[in-house]
Amino acid sequence: MSARTGSGLPRHSPAAGASADARLAVRQFVRTCVEVLNGHRPPAHLRRLARPMEASDVVAQGTAAAHRVSDLRRAAARPGRRRPSRPSPVAVLHLRLCEPRPGAVEAAVALMTADRTWALALRLELHQEAWRATALRLI
Repeated sequence: MSARTGSGLPRHSPAAGASADARLAVRQFVRTCVEVLNGHRPPAHLRRLARPMEASDVVAQGTAAAHRVSDLRRAAARPGRRRPSRPSPVAVLHLRLCEPRPGAVEAAVALMTADRTWALALRLELHQEAWRATALRLI
């Protein structure tokens, strides 16, 4: 049986939370992802936030996610109706993260745009003293 913390969670449980550095890295990465989804940044900006071996996959997933959001916005614009001057922005509803082992953090992000809710899953790993993305998926 594992030792318990004051909250009742096992001390080494991934559900027990994540380090402050990991939380900050996830928030910064999610902020950049939201800017990509809203069209304020190109998906290529995710490359510098990704680990070199996975950078092309992270950028490809960011591009695919931005296209999905853009397609949804186009489909929402009905023929014969005036298009809104600004599409509703993608916004973060909720963020959950865990650090399954030191140097790796995984996050699930609930996002919303107009009347659609999305889930964004990601993983960051400590690489040369910097947190870098290794996986990104918009579900």
